[in-house]
Amino acid sequence: MKKIIVTIDAISYNEQALKYAIQIAKQSGGMILGVFLHDISYVYADLPGIFDLVPVEYSTIIKRQQEDQEKLNANMHLFNETCKKENIRHKIHAHDGVNVTDFLIKESMFADLLIADEQISFAIQREDSISTFLTDILEDAHCPVLIVPEKFTPIEQIFLCYDGSPSGTKAIKMYSYLFPEWSTKNTTLISFNAEASSHISNSENIKDLLHQHFPNLTIDVEHEKRQEDSMLSYFKLHEENALIVMGAYGRSSFSRLFRKSAANAILKNIKAPIFITHE
Repeated sequence: MKKIIVTIDAISYNEQALKYAIQIAKQSGGMILGVFLHDISYVYADLPGIFDLVPVEYSTIIKRQQEDQEKLNANMHLFNETCKKENIRHKIHAHDGVNVTDFLIKESMFADLLIADEQISFAIQREDSISTFLTDILEDAHCPVLIVPEKFTPIEQIFLCYDGSPSGTKAIKMYSYLFPEWSTKNTTLISFNAEASSHISNSENIKDLLHQHFPNLTIDVEHEKRQEDSMLSYFKLHEENALIVMGAYGRSSFSRLFRKSAANAILKNIKAPIFITHE
């Protein structure tokens, strides 16, 4: 049984994250909490004078608020109806304000998993980078985060990224604890080694651990000098119906493999769900 948060832009509803949550909840009997976020600091920024000490045409603001409330009501209704149709236990928390990130992080204290789609953002962002909103969530959430692509595909193959670090091992353990029902899926421990060697750090220990959780485990060691490039190329070939488990995304992460630059490149370019924890 799991409590799963689905992060939803209250105005620009995206159902992909909910589809992944439903797949997980159906298999584990979990409950889905839809957290609908409405960041007024961005949504209303284009209205003349809204954040300035100048006269404002309040009828314009009131009209926008009414329109947004109608969209929110329609999106919450769609969420409820979708969950009911799938016979999934569910609740809704809605937050309207300027501290949507803080609200979501607080909610994550009381959840097993937080799901967000890769496109969600409450500010203008560069196309080649992930949003500040997602970065903040990945750094500060109090539970593991699953970032999902814009198109839903069933999860059939699991890739456990490993470089011998505590953060990478923790991510693998958290995944195994949260998804015991997926233990029999084809699972690959993937390590990217800059040296021409098939040795992986703490080999006997990690194998002993994983064989207790994953009966269909294979081990793959890739030999490349630039780990970020090799990771991206590898997962481009294996992204279909895959889930990728990565390590820490914290500000103080000391894992050389799971740097933000590597994680960001995969988040932006690989069309597969990515499970990330942080220290």
